[in-house]
Amino acid sequence: MRRLCHGLLLGEGVSIANFRSTATYDEFATANPSIWHSRSGIVRIFHHRTTQADLDRLALDMEIAGAVEALAVTPHGADDAPDSSPFVNVISADELAGRITSSPLVEWNEETPRLATSRVELALKLSEMTALLDPVGIQWLPALALNELPPSIAGVDVTPEDLLEQKLFRLMTASFFFDGIRYGEARRGKRYPDSVLFMPNDPSKGVLVDCKAASSGYRMISDHLLRFVGYWEELSSELSEQGVTLTHLAIVSSYFPGEEGDRHPFHGRSLEIEERTGLTLSYLTASDLAWTAAQVEAADMQPATRRSVDWGAILDAGLVTGDVLSTAFEGVH
Repeated sequence: MRRLCHGLLLGEGVSIANFRSTATYDEFATANPSIWHSRSGIVRIFHHRTTQADLDRLALDMEIAGAVEALAVTPHGADDAPDSSPFVNVISADELAGRITSSPLVEWNEETPRLATSRVELALKLSEMTALLDPVGIQWLPALALNELPPSIAGVDVTPEDLLEQKLFRLMTASFFFDGIRYGEARRGKRYPDSVLFMPNDPSKGVLVDCKAASSGYRMISDHLLRFVGYWEELSSELSEQGVTLTHLAIVSSYFPGEEGDRHPFHGRSLEIEERTGLTLSYLTASDLAWTAAQVEAADMQPATRRSVDWGAILDAGLVTGDVLSTAFEGVH
């Protein structure tokens, strides 16, 4: 539970200043910037059913520590209608379960949640690397692909998938120098993809792009396959008249579950897409694209170098990994 709560706090952008563990609770000391000073807080995770005495003690400890707020996390439940300090917020077992279920930093092993260490590391690295160079929302992409709004925009009236589509198009054009056509909301009710991108090193080749925000990873179902074929039927002739040949269908999501190797469901769908449209199917994760874009921006890569990257070869890999992307960009330095 301690590791899960740690991940939840990191996912909310909370800075951890200290940690201690006792026989009855685990506790994080937090420190977050406010106007001209840092706001300190206490997050206490109780190992037993929480009583009024526990909350009173937390309020006293908060005052002694000079903290301005405290959270009492009660995974084992709490006494009915506890009377806590106005600065002590009680997180019930139900609320905690809801936060665990929706967090982009938690993964599931069958029915057991656990902290996704790789996602935490990525979130921390992206936050650090993009602090001064993120006009396109690079660090938001991993959370959006997991169908979760980042904490800083949690109250905005927009769906994660719509924002993922917007931010991905901006990233691909601003960081990787694709040109393209974004259909976005205008495609609703029509057989259009999220966008069509034109290869930076060969604008006569086009890529159909569709984003899928999925907390449990994306699997292509038959209805989606028919929809993708419809995109090609709708746009291939029109784009051909403009001198553009569609060569790839790129799906961007959180991850793509399945057995490694030839038994991964990607391969069957890839054959079906190729037979019906002639397109090469490519799966890319938003986190790999975000990490690559962050490295490109941090290195201040020159425009000519960005345009020289062979995205056709990248997408030909099919199941595009971070290693495929890294190798392609290292090859043009």
